[in-house]
Amino acid sequence: MTNSMIKILLIGDYSIFRSGLRMLIETDKRLRVVGEAERLEDAAEIISVESPNLIIADLPDSRPIDILPVFRNTLSPVLVLIGQHDVDIYKKCLQLGISGLVLKEEKSEVLFKAIEKINDGELWFDRAMMGETIRQLLDESQMLRDNPRPNLVAGLTEREREVIKLLCIGMRTRDIADALFITENTVRHHLTSVFNKLEIKGRLELVIYAFKHGLVSMPKSNGAVNGAGLHQDFSQALSG
Repeated sequence: MTNSMIKILLIGDYSIFRSGLRMLIETDKRLRVVGEAERLEDAAEIISVESPNLIIADLPDSRPIDILPVFRNTLSPVLVLIGQHDVDIYKKCLQLGISGLVLKEEKSEVLFKAIEKINDGELWFDRAMMGETIRQLLDESQMLRDNPRPNLVAGLTEREREVIKLLCIGMRTRDIADALFITENTVRHHLTSVFNKLEIKGRLELVIYAFKHGLVSMPKSNGAVNGAGLHQDFSQALSG
């Protein structure tokens, strides 16, 4: 975690829960809660004045997936707290660009680690659930069955294929640059070229495309479900 203060906005239905979460978060001197609200739309002034580094949203146990779309275009990364494992929620979080998810039953150390990693530009999701989520997204995708377009894949250069493989095993832009002895800007140029050649948008769609078309092997769904393992593998590939 960086030495600078991390400013956090809390969103949730219950004032008692938000107050307890605030007290927990502020036991770490590097974290400061700059505001709280029942709904995101009620926090516009706080966001404008404070520019929080992270939004933590407590999702209701009943139909939490209905709440997620309001976080689609937030300027600050979003970490959601949920009551149970649910592949549909993981899938929705990926599609909306939400940065992380923590079960409410987890220990406080997991929450602090998630805050740290998201503030550093990474994602934080349960690896096993992410594996199942990606598999569902692949099953739903019609790209291979309806429009295989092998000529698009054939147009990739060897270096572009290397970038795709490293992206899909969990390397971020700077890690790929270090591994290939190139600059981060060069990595971004390669990704832009890949997006254009494959006629896709964004890293999530590229990861799905790569798995679907055999450019990389599917990630295993077993593995660590807390601690450091949560942000590894392909989930990390979706951040910068």
